[in-house]
Amino acid sequence: MSIHLYCVLPSAPRVSVPPAISGIAGSKVRALEVNRLVAWVSDVERGVPVTVDGVKAHDAVVNAALDLGSTPVPARFGQRFADDQACLDALANRAPDVEALLANMQGTVEMTLLITPSTQRMLRELETPVPSTMEAVGEGAGRRYLEELRRREDASGDIREAASRVAAKLSTAAFPFVLRAAEHQPITRLPMVTISHLITRECVDQYRAAVQGIDAGGELRVLIIGPRAPYSFCALAGSAGMHGMKLAD
Repeated sequence: MSIHLYCVLPSAPRVSVPPAISGIAGSKVRALEVNRLVAWVSDVERGVPVTVDGVKAHDAVVNAALDLGSTPVPARFGQRFADDQACLDALANRAPDVEALLANMQGTVEMTLLITPSTQRMLRELETPVPSTMEAVGEGAGRRYLEELRRREDASGDIREAASRVAAKLSTAAFPFVLRAAEHQPITRLPMVTISHLITRECVDQYRAAVQGIDAGGELRVLIIGPRAPYSFCALAGSAGMHGMKLAD
């Protein structure tokens, strides 16, 4: 077995793991305490592959901790240790940094804005087929193929520019409530913009109202995700990435 780390909470006020919470593969979530820190962990079989269900289970545990009142520092998915002592040692080695991070995160949540082409726009693109390689054999088909690819590339550029303009408007509207902001690099070729904001819990409703008042137009839509634990703002010094705290390589 190995120890999977979900998140870290301050030891005071003491927060118990609700018995109904289960982790990866239905594992029992429990607490380990070291110094002024409490880690939520579970025992997981060694070699368990990364799956969508596993990522969802990890996130569910972290956000269950958030729902209890304190803001947890979420661990980057996949951090596992040989046993409880190895996990405690890793936390003890970075205890001052983790404690400072926890103190900075208390009372905050993360909200994420996802700007994507509208369903109408995507359906319209699907209705215009790109010729296949076989179809390109006919006279003139190769040219039409290249022209259609060029048209789609130009359209993607236009939609990216439009998404950037909407993102700027959203950022302006959200500005009064934002403590920190982070823009994420796209992981697909789909033209989209993803921005995360760190805000205080009490501002969630005002934040939603502010960004919902921005008209994205018929070509784009804005999805509001959150409140959730502040994954994008919990990197320790010397750790790259914006997807939770990483204790060690």
